[in-house]
Amino acid sequence: MNRSTWAGLAAGVLLGVLALGLARLFALPQHEAVHYHANWALWIDGERVDLTHDRYMEDVGACQVDPTLMTAEARVHMHDNNHDVVHVHHAGASWGHLLQNLGWGIGPGWIMTDRGEVLRDGEGYRITFILNGMDVPPAHDRVIRPGDRLLLSWGTEDPADLVRERFPLVADNAPEYDEGYDPGGCGGHAPETFGERVRRAFWF
Repeated sequence: MNRSTWAGLAAGVLLGVLALGLARLFALPQHEAVHYHANWALWIDGERVDLTHDRYMEDVGACQVDPTLMTAEARVHMHDNNHDVVHVHHAGASWGHLLQNLGWGIGPGWIMTDRGEVLRDGEGYRITFILNGMDVPPAHDRVIRPGDRLLLSWGTEDPADLVRERFPLVADNAPEYDEGYDPGGCGGHAPETFGERVRRAFWF
């Protein structure tokens, strides 16, 4: 083939790639930014569990994950050694997901600690979920909503006593994290820029 034929082929390939990329650019859905907060506290047998250790925290890099490639830990986590505030980056994240990411486990009538101890309902003990001031049915698979306040307790206390005496100890500052500076450094997913959409459309 002569030089003009090669040039014509190269131009055709280039135009094809450009047309495909432009079609993808306009067809690609916008990445949805999810980042909101909730408050919670976990109590076992009358004492609050201290979850402030580094092993329960995620690096702020978990906040910047592409939503289409998000890990379980990136979906819901805590930061900055603050065990009062839950950071949610996926609209389907549940309280059970949070506990799993912390090395715990929970299901109907049982909770497993990060040491492998299984605590069950029975013999005067029960798992109680006080969500937003109300005693609710098992909430291990309940989706975390913006501004939720959860007291999760395993013990012998009466739910009414937990509502009255212990639920007020659950922090209520999640809305502050939604509206202002996030001390955990987890700023959420910034809206996708046009340049980022172009790179995604053209696979670079």
